[in-house]
Amino acid sequence: MNIKEYTDFLRISGVEINFDATFFSGQCFRWKKAECGYIGVVNRKIVLVYPQDNNTFDIYNCSPDEFKKFFYWYFDLDKDYDLILKELSEHDEILKKAVEKYRGMRLLNQEPFECMISFIISQNNNIKRIQILVERLCQAYGEKIEYRGFSSWTFPEIEDLKKISTEELKRLGLGYRAEYIKDAIAKLDEGKIDFESLESLSSDEARKILKTVKGIGDKVANCILLYSLQKYDVFPVDVWVKRALREYYGIENIKQLRQFIKSFGELAGYAQLFLFHYIRNSDK
Repeated sequence: MNIKEYTDFLRISGVEINFDATFFSGQCFRWKKAECGYIGVVNRKIVLVYPQDNNTFDIYNCSPDEFKKFFYWYFDLDKDYDLILKELSEHDEILKKAVEKYRGMRLLNQEPFECMISFIISQNNNIKRIQILVERLCQAYGEKIEYRGFSSWTFPEIEDLKKISTEELKRLGLGYRAEYIKDAIAKLDEGKIDFESLESLSSDEARKILKTVKGIGDKVANCILLYSLQKYDVFPVDVWVKRALREYYGIENIKQLRQFIKSFGELAGYAQLFLFHYIRNSDK
């Protein structure tokens, strides 16, 4: 269904979304390019997004009420991106270039369980491989769904994966990550980790709890905090990020790194998203 109210809202508000950068910046793994637009599985349904002229886009398989309740939040539309990007641009010249090039990129607010499992899978993997493994998991244990001739699978629920053995997960190609996934499911099922409670904690407190899951370190914990629990003061760092910071900013030790992250305050997560999508896709 073509949501007229949705299109009108975006045209009036002047919202700009760079879907290519948003969907393929490494923050999510279930969007693909389709004819004239993009196809993804969000909120347990196939969603089609067709960009239009004048900073508008149409979304299909979503009612106006669902857009207001879910997709407005999902695309981070309640944030003042003009102000956020202005502050980021004033931080340094590299970040200014990143904002100029990817101004329409949005930080997606995702469902916590899917986000947690996806970033456990992301360890020591490239984006293409992560997408393949996440899709295998969905095809094996999710629910098949169809819309407008497209078919896909929902992300499995906790209950779907509780009864699956570690060996069955390994057969999907998940390797050692299968044990991490099973441990995460067990801790969620036992109530040792509760996403709603984590939202009310500080980032440091929530990170410590997430790291009780086998295999979850600072980087994966920060991705979960940033992309599903709205902790925007975190700055996910892996080996590649450390190398890029050393090359572009001369950051050589943990003290310099902490000072750099602290300099962004509550915008650290946005800075990380723009900065590293830019660095990954540019020639110095």
